[in-house]
Amino acid sequence: MEITSFFTLCLLSLASLVCGTGAPKLQPFTFPKTLHEGQTVKAICTPTEGERPLQFQWLKDGHPLMKRPLVDIKTFEDYSLLKVSSVGEKDIGNYTCIVRNHHGSDQFTTSLTIPVGPKWIREPTSVSVSVGNSVTLDCIVGGYPKPIVRWTFHPTTDSGTAEVKSMTFKEHFQVAINGSLIITSVQQEDTGNYKCTGSNGIGNDVTKMITLSLYVPARFEEKFDVKRIHRGDSAKLECDARGDNPMTITWNKDNIRLSRVDTSRYQIFDRTTEGGMLSEIQVHGVDRSDNGLFTCLAKNTYGEDQRTIKMIVLEPPSAPSDVRVDQAWSRSISVTWTVPYSGNSPVNKYLIQYWRNQGAPHRLEEVTVSSAQTSTILRELQPGTSYVVRVIAENNVGKGTPSENRRFLTKEEEPSAPPTDVQVEARGAGTFHIKWKAPSKDHWNGQLKGYYVGYKEKASTDSYSYKLVPFSEGLAEEYLLRHLLKNTEYGIVVRAFNDAGTGPESQEILKRTKDSDPPPPPSLWVSAQSETTITINWEQSSDIISHYILFYKEDSGTWTEVTIPQTEKKVYTLQGLRAGSVYHLYLQAASQIGNSNPSETVSVKTDGAKGPMKWNFHAVITGEEELPVYLRLPVLAPLAASVAIIVFALVLSCVYVKKEQRRYNRAMEAVTEKIYPYSMNGTLPHRYVDLEKTRPLLQPPPPPPMFPLPPPPPPDDYPASSSTLPVNGNNNNSGDRRRLKKGREPKSNEGSIDSRRQGGGNMIQERAEVHHYDEAA
Repeated sequence: MEITSFFTLCLLSLASLVCGTGAPKLQPFTFPKTLHEGQTVKAICTPTEGERPLQFQWLKDGHPLMKRPLVDIKTFEDYSLLKVSSVGEKDIGNYTCIVRNHHGSDQFTTSLTIPVGPKWIREPTSVSVSVGNSVTLDCIVGGYPKPIVRWTFHPTTDSGTAEVKSMTFKEHFQVAINGSLIITSVQQEDTGNYKCTGSNGIGNDVTKMITLSLYVPARFEEKFDVKRIHRGDSAKLECDARGDNPMTITWNKDNIRLSRVDTSRYQIFDRTTEGGMLSEIQVHGVDRSDNGLFTCLAKNTYGEDQRTIKMIVLEPPSAPSDVRVDQAWSRSISVTWTVPYSGNSPVNKYLIQYWRNQGAPHRLEEVTVSSAQTSTILRELQPGTSYVVRVIAENNVGKGTPSENRRFLTKEEEPSAPPTDVQVEARGAGTFHIKWKAPSKDHWNGQLKGYYVGYKEKASTDSYSYKLVPFSEGLAEEYLLRHLLKNTEYGIVVRAFNDAGTGPESQEILKRTKDSDPPPPPSLWVSAQSETTITINWEQSSDIISHYILFYKEDSGTWTEVTIPQTEKKVYTLQGLRAGSVYHLYLQAASQIGNSNPSETVSVKTDGAKGPMKWNFHAVITGEEELPVYLRLPVLAPLAASVAIIVFALVLSCVYVKKEQRRYNRAMEAVTEKIYPYSMNGTLPHRYVDLEKTRPLLQPPPPPPMFPLPPPPPPDDYPASSSTLPVNGNNNNSGDRRRLKKGREPKSNEGSIDSRRQGGGNMIQERAEVHHYDEAA
């Protein structure tokens, strides 16, 4: 019946709240009138009207009522439930429920009463005092209604018999409100037995007989105290014992004796006072281990007493445990955790901190939730991204230590942006070299798996055909699109994809294929190496080669280019290298049509231990470990002499021609027969001479000597002397080179990756770029 009424009341309250408007109005409630000690009682505070949200508060005797072991308060959206288990005298009082919303508030108060027979709250104890001192004979009796306390005096006569006397005639006797007997200026005749009786008409009376003597045993005025100390602070616990000296005071912590000699954390100091002895413990740098009960026991000849001090160490909460990600979506996750140790101060809130766990360091994000929550949802996350999350509890003392970091990965979405910097270059009849860069990493929405390179003829109405290109870890991508029609214009697009789907297309680029193909790539291998040299050989089937370009770099270094003239033996030695270092090399053939694809990249380690670089930039062309014929001394010496003679002859010829030119000009001025004055621009007159009549008088200057000079090299050729020097190259051969793995020949079938990553790619056309994005706080 009670449960049915309770739920009926809840339904009525809910209906009234849904329909109500304005300020709240509370429905009256009462406690049962026939309660007994130990029973459980409930009260529900329900508004009959009022707009939500509502706030509830409970008071007892005008003071805020807080949760404690036997008092439980549960607040819901539209009502609040108070439950008191095992009611007793301490629970008697006036209980008030207050409800508020943004329109106003209302409150209702009712009383909780139970009949309680007399019980000792503080029993009277026998005492000994000195003459003239004051003493309080405690006799505090609890119960409801409040018990009446009566004292009677039983002096001891010489015969040993006791008689009851009234105490009304004694002016220095006073009964306090709580029932204790206060005797000021104790006299000898005051010694004897005192009986305290408490009654309220319920149950049996409580009574106690005590003896007052003129001796003062050790005792404490205050038996119990609580010290709240912040962790790290210093604490001082005092026990001020009253009584006759000599007196001793000993200390226990949690029933373990503390020694004055052998204690590492506690220092104990004693001093005698006028009325007894004062003992104190000093604790420096309080920590959690100091939580507990400190008991001091005072003893003298006449008795002993005990005082207990409870030390509560206040500190920030400990780290929340069992932090986990229950569910992850593409842009949000659900996080849960377990309530930590509060640090003897209630947790006020939780801070959920999270940041990206990839790329460069990221800003720390923070979400705050109330202490009533042990879960929350983090929103506005990046899809397909690794994050780290942790939880921190905070109370009035401060923030606690963070929980363990928990890593999680949001689900992926398809890329939200197309590849950038798409470039298309015709590399021959039916082949395009396509280069692009990955979209900004913020638009990956996961881990890119590759790209689709789409192509179709410009005049065609068909949809794009696509080639699959795997992802290459963020470097600039490139692909050789083969088997196209020659001299045909195509439209090219590129799309990125991940496990969730495919992103948007890049802007279409129109490009026309060429009529002819460049030479095939050379076949390269290393024939010998030493501490500072590497000798390479190659084969080339094409006969249209003008020269070769060698690319080499030290491991993790930058690419360097060397131009090699066309040679029959196809051998080249690279010198001035670092001993014990790994080098990567590949070769490219050049012709009037264009440059070939790179050869396979070969890696070789020079002999010896790794040491400093010997900066000798001389690299020579060798054949079977010796210089070619045209670089040997017997050939170079006559050639150098011939060049010197030719230069000397040219100088003499120039001097002779200048001399004859001056003679010729003087003769022209002296033998002029017909002068036509003519003014150019209205300034100086110019004379024209009839050279036909002066010809017999002048000898024409002899022509300059003719020397067989070599024809100029073609536009893509290089002089042979440059083959011994490293060069930076031009627009087609510039910048750092990506390290190429020795691998397979380039393929053009569906789904093949560009030949750069397979060992035959077009790496040399442009510096490969690396995208540096954010990294994991």
